[in-house]
Amino acid sequence: MLSSLKRLYSLTLIVAMIITSCGCSDSGPASKAEPGQAETTNSATNELGAIRFGLIPSEGGTDIVERFKPVIEQLEMELGRPVEAFSATEYLGIITAMKNKQVDVVYFGPKSYVEANRIAGAIAVAKELNLDGLAGYFGIIVTNQSTGIQSLADARGRSFGFTTPNSTSGYLVPFIGIMEETGMTAEEYFGDVKYTGTHGNAVRAVIAGDLDVAATNTLDLRAMQQSGLDASALVEIWRSPEIPAGVIAVRDDLPIEFREQVTAALVKLSGDQDAMEQMARGGFVPATDEDYDYIRLLEQRKVEMAAESDG
Repeated sequence: MLSSLKRLYSLTLIVAMIITSCGCSDSGPASKAEPGQAETTNSATNELGAIRFGLIPSEGGTDIVERFKPVIEQLEMELGRPVEAFSATEYLGIITAMKNKQVDVVYFGPKSYVEANRIAGAIAVAKELNLDGLAGYFGIIVTNQSTGIQSLADARGRSFGFTTPNSTSGYLVPFIGIMEETGMTAEEYFGDVKYTGTHGNAVRAVIAGDLDVAATNTLDLRAMQQSGLDASALVEIWRSPEIPAGVIAVRDDLPIEFREQVTAALVKLSGDQDAMEQMARGGFVPATDEDYDYIRLLEQRKVEMAAESDG
């Protein structure tokens, strides 16, 4: 896994239209919108209305909106407009919302960004740094120490959890890693494979003993621990090479000036240490679409490996 990937490398409220279009359910309101507001602010630029900020539910809908409160407040202050924050129970809900022009700015993971760029016109404007100052993080597979599992070899035939097919560290990267290390797909190697929906669900399922092993990442796990999660029972049994960082993206039909304003606001926020501590991030730096070509290579590698396995 390490050698191959290194070679490749060179709110909480979804408005009614989003629920209808993607079949997602909301997890409770983080802010309120007046009836018909989504329609009246759904112009190409949304210049006079609130900025609609979508977030993938990496930790969970409510948790991720609260985590990104400093970003919401920073955008309001720097751009002089209110910000409405949205999340969903599934990554696809936020991608669909951007496709339908129901959100203006979105926090994506690397794979969900690539998907949104392809089908929804997402344009990367800023990427996050981890607490060590790196523009990246690591996918990991964890187990509960009570299972006695110490490696992927020990986990054969046990229950395993991905998060969602649109997740980088919760699906794409471990899918490749498992195949490269075992020669088998996850479905072939493990006794039972489930999809938990979020990293928070995956980690808590392992802690509770509902799953033997699950995929997550160092960034979200650290953030959950900062929020009070007791992860002392977790044992890491696999780690990926560094993955490109999560990204803030803007719809491609919005003005370039708006993109630049969002980038500048986020970079400026990086100097607020209290905000960064609350977010469990190290800051933001400008991003480009090319920063995520590595993910596109991984997606192609996954397709090739799946074809080889079928053959």
